[in-house]
Amino acid sequence: MKSLIFSLFFILIFSGCQKSHGCTDVTVTLTAPSCKHIGVIINSKIYPTDDLPDAYAVEGKHICIEYTLYEDLRLCACCGGTVAHIIKVY
Repeated sequence: MKSLIFSLFFILIFSGCQKSHGCTDVTVTLTAPSCKHIGVIINSKIYPTDDLPDAYAVEGKHICIEYTLYEDLRLCACCGGTVAHIIKVY
């Protein structure tokens, strides 16, 4: 009986430690085609972003983010194209 309770206790502890968020592992780059030059590399493609906090803006840093992609239709020298909107950084 003690071993059953002990086993159930460990199952409950370790099941709560799993990632429950749907984030994507990305690499930060400082060579994105935007005015701030900050972007994320997702599936070998660079997406500029203005939403990344400065603490994470380090070349080559690996982070896990929730994001959406959208088309930036502004007509300026530093903008336009597909942009990553970062919802949350883990």
